[in-house]
Amino acid sequence: MTFAPVRTSFFSATLIKPNPSDASPRQVKFGRVIHTLETLAVVGDIPLRVAVLISSYAFLGGAIKYIDQAYDENIGSIKIAKILAVLSGLVMGGVMVADGGFSTAFFLAMLISLVVTKKIDNVSFLAGTFIGLATFLAGGLIWGMDVMLVPLAVFLIAGAVDELADGFAHGRDLGRAVEYFLHYRPFSDFALVILIVAVPFDWIYLVPYFAFTFSYLLIGMLDEGQVTESVRGIIRRASQLRP
Repeated sequence: MTFAPVRTSFFSATLIKPNPSDASPRQVKFGRVIHTLETLAVVGDIPLRVAVLISSYAFLGGAIKYIDQAYDENIGSIKIAKILAVLSGLVMGGVMVADGGFSTAFFLAMLISLVVTKKIDNVSFLAGTFIGLATFLAGGLIWGMDVMLVPLAVFLIAGAVDELADGFAHGRDLGRAVEYFLHYRPFSDFALVILIVAVPFDWIYLVPYFAFTFSYLLIGMLDEGQVTESVRGIIRRASQLRP
């Protein structure tokens, strides 16, 4: 993650003159206040960016799994899946433009893998992919895009190995631990750690990455009955809080 450096602004540079004797005490004091506020703003921007990134990745992981289950397993609502597809495309494209490097490599590799493996098998995935790419290209033309080819290639290779391992585990008695390991698709995790060490990406990217993964797995563990029961439980507990 590229964090904005703390730098003196135009206001600080002009209000605090090279020779302090040329500036009035009021100018010097005001310039220092501006510089302090800028420093606090930059420092405060870091946790805000991380929080937005984690929330976006978690949303995308859960939304992608929900859409997949709605069409393939008839769990959930197709109408909600279509809405999530549009939102996911906008969020994914926006994250790629705003964050650059890591997010661009991660999500572009995902979209390319889906196309190559022909897993875009419903209208929602097709719409989400198109909206995501269109948002990324439009934002990139306006604000610029950061595409890192090496991380993109690493994620593509890891994704392909994960697909092969998952396919190999189907229909074979490999033992519960081995089957879980291969179905979990661990090679993308290994690729992430390698990229953090070698590129290097900031270690903070582990948090949004696993937010995506755990959100995806969580939605996958819930069937329609469990979701309904969970919602009813929340409503029931909320009603008990009323006076």
